Amino acid sequence: MSVANGSHTLHGLSIRLRPVETSDASYIIAMRAGDAPRFQYINPVSDDLEAQAAWIERQRIAEGDYYFVIEDLFSGNALGLIGVYDVVDRRAEWGRWILDEGSTAAVESVSVLMRFCFEVLKLDTVYCRTIRENSAIVRFHDGYANRSKVDVSSTVDLRGQTYDLIQHVISRQHFEESVTPSWSRLITALFARRLKAELGQFEFHHIGVATKSITAAAQSYAFLGYTDEARFMDSAQGVRGLFMTCKGQPRIELLENLEGATTLDSWLNHSVTLYHYAYHVADIEAVVGLMARLKVRAITPVKMSAYFKAPIVFLVLPNGFLIELIGPKYA
Repeated sequence: MSVANGSHTLHGLSIRLRPVETSDASYIIAMRAGDAPRFQYINPVSDDLEAQAAWIERQRIAEGDYYFVIEDLFSGNALGLIGVYDVVDRRAEWGRWILDEGSTAAVESVSVLMRFCFEVLKLDTVYCRTIRENSAIVRFHDGYANRSKVDVSSTVDLRGQTYDLIQHVISRQHFEESVTPSWSRLITALFARRLKAELGQFEFHHIGVATKSITAAAQSYAFLGYTDEARFMDSAQGVRGLFMTCKGQPRIELLENLEGATTLDSWLNHSVTLYHYAYHVADIEAVVGLMARLKVRAITPVKMSAYFKAPIVFLVLPNGFLIELIGPKYA
């Protein structure tokens, strides 16, 4: 299967992999041409900017060669480099992997690359080769892949020294069945911790429920122990609402269209009643900006809520689910 080199930007939760461009030449040199101990096992590159840009031009049109910049979705900053190449008979090598010192993107960057290999390129196996003395990276690969005999030269000459190579191989089945479950938990936990740090306040407030009749819906929720908390009407949004609470259960907001309004029709017509979660945030504009970088799109402008007397905005998650952000009350 042939996939154009520059045609895929790959998204994870906290990072994305975007194809390397000629404008990245200086970044690649900076990442790979250092003399710190961690560069000891990396093939050196020339500091000639034009030569590096020319190499990138050749790489971008090479068959079966994909090279990515790892970018942080929260900040937009580059975190490192990674690639897969030598794609032959549903098998390929991955490498060119280097991250900023102290980065937490190791697992997610490899996970996103493996998804590209197995889901987009439709490979059966992927392998990498590591210098034996590069013990930290060898241990990382030992944690998810199997060692195998190196099927070409088992040594490499680097910076005037000869090193033994260790080869790790992973199959699509092993990645999907054994690696993905544990890695997904770690990636999600890291993302949640980062999101909390970036957002500051992100406190759950209620679940929004679309109804044709608040009165009828409230009677049903009463069977679950819910009681009325507050009623409101918001002509700007075209809805009437009722908040209900129950000890040990989340607050719910029952909503119905005001006469002549169609605000809730798209959900009611598809029999979708539970349609959004709402959260208090400290700086609504800052959170909307951050969410946009994380591919969570605002579908309404920021506007005042008649009930909260505070700015609110609705955003849609990549899976189509809505969340509502409630900012602080204006003085």
